[in-house]
Amino acid sequence: MQKTVPEPAIRVRNLAEADQNYSAAKDLVAKLRASSTKLDTEESELMQRLAARPPAAEKTGRVAVLLGDAAPEEDEAPDGVRARLKAIAGERVDLRAAIEIAQQRLSQARFGASRVICGEVAPAYAERVKALADALLAAHSAHGELLKLINDLNAADVVWTGEMAPLQAHGIFGHEGGKLEIWLHEASAAGFIAKGDIPKELQR
Repeated sequence: MQKTVPEPAIRVRNLAEADQNYSAAKDLVAKLRASSTKLDTEESELMQRLAARPPAAEKTGRVAVLLGDAAPEEDEAPDGVRARLKAIAGERVDLRAAIEIAQQRLSQARFGASRVICGEVAPAYAERVKALADALLAAHSAHGELLKLINDLNAADVVWTGEMAPLQAHGIFGHEGGKLEIWLHEASAAGFIAKGDIPKELQR
């Protein structure tokens, strides 16, 4: 079997390398999500503090005024905890909106970075598609030669399948082109191979 020469390796850069806008957008999304996680943790801790608080009359800021006392510190006042929980709910709404917008920006940056990378690898991609087309056409030709020999054996009424395993590749190439015809048509339509390079029996 003839050895094929491997194509030179092509390094596909990651999106962050290709476009700084993508890198910045990705970092922003990560930062906002981290803030959201931190907010969830704080809320959970505050809820636990409220649940563990012994039942008693709440000394809210307004109650403190009535008593003539100084307003309680936020960390020790039940109403301070509730005020923070209320603030967290508002912050979460803002964070969710910011994350959604940041994700939209990240998606747009992904397309931009992808366009840059595709431009870099397009020549190598085209070479490999052309190499595959050449290999498939060569295999199609070899399959045709095999079918000719099998037809000759059948025409001579030779009982050959008991002596040689029948290995027609219809499952690969299909009858009269089949899947190969479709693939070659798509490769030609995309501009990777010339239609004239496709045998007439495989043209659509």
